[in-house]
Amino acid sequence: MCRRAECRECNKPTFSGCGMHVEQVLGDVPREERCTCRENARREPSRDASILSRLFGG
Repeated sequence: MCRRAECRECNKPTFSGCGMHVEQVLGDVPREERCTCRENARREPSRDASILSRLFGG
């Protein structure tokens, strides 16, 4: 089950939990007022080399 939380980076409402109940816990918060930090992090590729690329020189 999810619960409402406040983002530590942008201080906007977000959720904590499995992600299947986001609309239940954030339903009263307009989408444009919700945190987008998680979505932005998924879009940006990691700059750090993964452990596999470090092991195999990729």
